[in-house]
Amino acid sequence: MEQTMIKVTINGETREYPKMTPYSEIVKDYEGETEYPVILVTENGKLRELHKKLRHDCTLGFITTKDSAGRKTYRRSAIFILLKAINVVIHYSLVNGLYFTMKGSATLDQKLLDQVKVRMRELVDQKIPIYKRSVSTDDAISMFHRHHMYDKEKLFRYRRVSRVNIYSLENFEDYFYGFM
Repeated sequence: MEQTMIKVTINGETREYPKMTPYSEIVKDYEGETEYPVILVTENGKLRELHKKLRHDCTLGFITTKDSAGRKTYRRSAIFILLKAINVVIHYSLVNGLYFTMKGSATLDQKLLDQVKVRMRELVDQKIPIYKRSVSTDDAISMFHRHHMYDKEKLFRYRRVSRVNIYSLENFEDYFYGFM
């Protein structure tokens, strides 16, 4: 059976890729050609996460950590890994800092910070993918309840949109506004 090939133009150069190739695979072909890591792509000008798949002929651009959208995406992903690594509740961010509280009786000291850094590095080194799924708002409310995220449960009871993007890293799930 013949595979459908899709034409992709990047920086004026056109290449062909099999339909349904993840953008992450295309980005690998251009490794080393960008000064900063590629975090997202633009498909015909629209932002796309790297796990999304090629469906039609298009022009792709690269969004790196040097770009505002790339930095924000990187930051959200790092926060997600922090949440997986340690049992904390992030209340809000201020400038470039986060205000959070820890659950349990751990003491916030250099030893704990070093342990968290090691755990976050382990998660990154395992290259565990962050998955995204769209669920109904009612299902999200139930999920937040199951995970004891009662503030989010209450918040989403007033949400008018019928679908919610939920991100997961292994068995850890949460909602983030914006790309990961």
